[in-house]
Amino acid sequence: MNKQRGFIIFFLLFLLISIKSTDLQQEKKRIAETGVIVENYDGTGRAVSKCFRTPPGRVVTVWQNSVETLLALGLRDKIVAAVGVPYPECIKEEYRKEYSEIPIKQFQLLDTESLLMLSPDLIVAWASTFSYKVTKPTEFWEQREVQTYVMCSSLKTSKAKTIQDEYEYIRDMGRIFRKEEQAEAIVGKMERKISMIKQQTVGREKPKTLILELMKDSVMTYDKKTLAGDIAQQVGGEVIDTEKSIGYEQIIQENPDVIFFVVSESNYASADNLLDEFMKKQYLQSVNAVRNRRVYVAPLFMVYGSGVRTYEGICLMVKGLHPDLQEGREGADE
Repeated sequence: MNKQRGFIIFFLLFLLISIKSTDLQQEKKRIAETGVIVENYDGTGRAVSKCFRTPPGRVVTVWQNSVETLLALGLRDKIVAAVGVPYPECIKEEYRKEYSEIPIKQFQLLDTESLLMLSPDLIVAWASTFSYKVTKPTEFWEQREVQTYVMCSSLKTSKAKTIQDEYEYIRDMGRIFRKEEQAEAIVGKMERKISMIKQQTVGREKPKTLILELMKDSVMTYDKKTLAGDIAQQVGGEVIDTEKSIGYEQIIQENPDVIFFVVSESNYASADNLLDEFMKKQYLQSVNAVRNRRVYVAPLFMVYGSGVRTYEGICLMVKGLHPDLQEGREGADE
């Protein structure tokens, strides 16, 4: 009787595996015949469907998130130009050698004529890139049989920007280039990190968190509807919602426990000096985050349209919000 039951179980498992294998084969055949359909946007934020019958072979990546995400997926040989990286040291160390091998690398955006000369079949960029003032709208490129991909998190809409947007972007790149397993591994690493931190912080009081960036004449904040705010909320911070632009008086009034000090591309090299100047402001010395030295530099590439570098953004915020947790260190879950 036991032998018969064992044979039935074995047969059922074999049948399930066979069905799964057949499904995978059929899916590969379907993709080969019809291509991959990806839901994306044009430069104005209008939803559109894109069909990629074959993986692109000549890609222009605009801004650091696009460059590093494709490098992380092992697609260096597909990139003909990497635009928007201030200097090589911004690139994660494990990607720098491959980055150095990309034919064209520069911080300044390429003009339309230069892009056309590269004969790309895909441009991956932020929504702001696809305008008449920059590199022409998405329609201009599609009329010339050049596919475009707009990062959802770069759209100027009232919709909240979330970590899920970054997951979907990475998965889309995996689908487009037939690198689904690699993309899922990247996303899975982030999901495990967040899950682990949530388990570790059950019952803890959430630190009051302010995410800010110094502008010329004001202080810009990132609220709960931004990617930076969502990351902080996901790992146990209580993000303070304020007006988009505030003064130092409001920082004092809100009295955050933790401050994440965002710096953009032009200030990456001077980030430590800017933070030092901020910390020395006499009128901020009563603020908990300043008094307890819990103010942390957050490079823009970790918290805005961050793609594969979202993982570093997660680790940074865990370190700031829960300095006692060893899991805050990058790679601690591996």
